[in-house]
Amino acid sequence: MKFKQLTKLPPNAKVGVVGGGISGLFFTYYLSKLRPDVNITLIDQNQGRLGGWIYSWNTQDKQGKDVMLERGPRTLRGISDGTVLMIDAIKKLGHSDKVSCIEEQSPANRKFLLGPNNALVQVPDSWVTFCKFYASPLAKGLTKSVLFEWARPKKKDYKDESVEQLIKRRFGSNLLGQNIMSAIYHGIYADDISTLSAKRVAANLFCDEQKYGSTLKAALMKLLHQRGSQKFNSEELSPVLQAYQSNFHGNAHEIFQLSKKLKNYPMLSFEGGLSVVPNSITSAIKDMPNVSILNKRVTQLISKDKKLQLAFSNNNSDIGSEKFDHVRFSLVPNYIQNIFSEENNRELIRKLQKIKYNTVLLVNFYHPTKDIITTKYDSFGYLVPKSNSNPEHLLGVIFDSVIEKNRKPLFPTSTNGNHSNENKNYTKLTAMVGGHLLNDLQGNPIVPDKNTVIDQVKNALKKHLHVSDKDLNDGLWVYTAANDCLPRFNVGFNELADEIENQVIKQYNGNVSFGGMAFSKGPGIPDVVVDSMLDAIKLK
Repeated sequence: MKFKQLTKLPPNAKVGVVGGGISGLFFTYYLSKLRPDVNITLIDQNQGRLGGWIYSWNTQDKQGKDVMLERGPRTLRGISDGTVLMIDAIKKLGHSDKVSCIEEQSPANRKFLLGPNNALVQVPDSWVTFCKFYASPLAKGLTKSVLFEWARPKKKDYKDESVEQLIKRRFGSNLLGQNIMSAIYHGIYADDISTLSAKRVAANLFCDEQKYGSTLKAALMKLLHQRGSQKFNSEELSPVLQAYQSNFHGNAHEIFQLSKKLKNYPMLSFEGGLSVVPNSITSAIKDMPNVSILNKRVTQLISKDKKLQLAFSNNNSDIGSEKFDHVRFSLVPNYIQNIFSEENNRELIRKLQKIKYNTVLLVNFYHPTKDIITTKYDSFGYLVPKSNSNPEHLLGVIFDSVIEKNRKPLFPTSTNGNHSNENKNYTKLTAMVGGHLLNDLQGNPIVPDKNTVIDQVKNALKKHLHVSDKDLNDGLWVYTAANDCLPRFNVGFNELADEIENQVIKQYNGNVSFGGMAFSKGPGIPDVVVDSMLDAIKLK
């Protein structure tokens, strides 16, 4: 994606941030630190809770005992620069005791795929598991696909294509995509590899082919380079972390050591749930004298007298407006398109309408007194590829209790001891249902009712994990419909996003910017945080 040319803020400027998800929160947090003279108004229509789709929900089980269920994202990747930024912020805000890690050899770092025969097969992490995987139906055609990848001609042009097309070209058949890669993209994007943009969601593979002519050659060259660079033990920060260190006066050695430490752990979680992150940032910005939070719905953006005017409503009643020097939208584009005046933004609105979305249905299950996940399946969970008939429209299942039982404090102290749950005899899991599997031929979701979805998940767990009806009926079930939660990164998405951002920057002289998952460089929460920080720096 192209570099955003945003206009620097004048002294004592006013900035409106629309959307109180993780993107809007971190943008506000970083900008308020960079420019204490700037007055920032964070505007979100949700009453009483910020954080967007991150929602660690405290409730009670059937026996009236407290339990926390994640009704959205729950873990972070340790290797990401964005995770370094988030953990550094959490440390500085005094909540490092709540950060947990999963070690590489932990059972919670194991992963499974569902075979066409409904058998769970472990993703190889040893010679023994490789042999078992190779003997499963999921490995059909794998040898031929991999052995001859290096000899296949590279793509002659730089045009975008689907992930499925890229895999078929490089590996000679659809088998790798149908059996393995489709499951991975179900877990990350809840979408179909036949429509997902290779440039957007498989950028490393796409660029590796362009540079090296083969993805296997690229992997070998990167491995050799990595081994060579390890000999020099340099404390060089990545460009993102360099920008963070120089603009926020961080200690370069401490940032490097934190980054190095986090890379040892494939996964991070939080005691009390991932909501620790948005809640901590929310508390911090509430204490900042130059930040105010407004619980209102933004209905319109108007350019007036060289200022940007936002109109507000509450319960469908217009209740005024406010002028700003810069407006940051940290919302999904289908909400943004309704804010722009149709009279002056027909082309922009038309482009925003091209971005489609997937709806994901989350079903939490909690059994307080029994572990229904057998030891051989102890893992992060499993994903479902396209090769499985999958009548339940299941994307995957996350074993939350396995994660909780195996996590350890990232920063051990004499008081936090061990984060592992003392009660080992319980089950907590989350089924992810739907995504593109709910969509009709026009791409519109057809969402079943709550009870139907829960019954589908029960059927899936009986087939895949061999759980009894009694155990399933004894547990607590919670249903969440995350409507339009994930943008569909269809072929050509990068070009479309660039066109939208460039048009907005040109039309509003760099005084309007977009954040959030649709306009960041990657799909995860850490990527969104990096984008928020870099754009805040551009306004400095």
